[in-house]
Amino acid sequence: MDDKRKNKISIKRIALATICIMIASFVCFIIYQYATRNNEYYISEKNIQIPVFVYHDIVKDESEIEYDYMQTTYDTFKNQIDGLMKMGYKPISYDELMKYSKGEIKLSKWSFVITFDDGYTGVYDYAYEYAKEKNIPITSFINNVNVGKPGYYSWEQAKEMNDSGVVGVYSHGYEHIEYDKVDAERLLNDTNKAYDELKAKMDDADLLKVFTYPYGLYTSEELETLKEAGYMQNLTDNKINKSNTLNIYGLHRCYPLSDSPFKIWIKIQYRAFRYKS
Repeated sequence: MDDKRKNKISIKRIALATICIMIASFVCFIIYQYATRNNEYYISEKNIQIPVFVYHDIVKDESEIEYDYMQTTYDTFKNQIDGLMKMGYKPISYDELMKYSKGEIKLSKWSFVITFDDGYTGVYDYAYEYAKEKNIPITSFINNVNVGKPGYYSWEQAKEMNDSGVVGVYSHGYEHIEYDKVDAERLLNDTNKAYDELKAKMDDADLLKVFTYPYGLYTSEELETLKEAGYMQNLTDNKINKSNTLNIYGLHRCYPLSDSPFKIWIKIQYRAFRYKS
């Protein structure tokens, strides 16, 4: 056998061995993750991933979908959350996330947050009913000026959900505008105005200060201004929160779209690896 052929065989063997090692490592990783999925940790104990999922409206069937990032069928939503919970994921609230960030409580290794933007009626009609059935927390972010308009749930419905203990209703801006195009003082005034009205309408003196940027648009000055005012803040950048860099004043959120639970899990691992900071 000549040297050239020997070299080709050696290269193939090395490549095959490398592929086998990679596959074995990935399988071991999955086995370990699954075996330890129910473990709970304080923030100082382990670096865990905390995805925050962003939905908008829940509709009955696919014929109502115009944009796949805006409308999700009830069956898709239900199958996604059911599937993730069967895998071992546990939904948490912003109150739990806040307490975890302060080192007051433990979180399950596989924790996640379910959020809805804009305050569409599908949240009340479908997501709220599902949350009550499963007794799990979800969050709805509203624009105050849209509450009660066609397609959006009312203040009475918002209060009912907030009183239920399974839905947190928080601010998505007093108006749905591009806040990166206004100054930080305007954003702060609008956010405080929205929060005060929310607190009054919900009759909830202890309502958490949580804010989500419309369109996901913001400036660094605005992030700092709302941080100083004590607002947890949500971005929309398809990244994954990790406890060793957890920043409740700039939380990452990602879209589940119509993905299967396993595909969602794969994307979580990929995004956590790709966006390390």
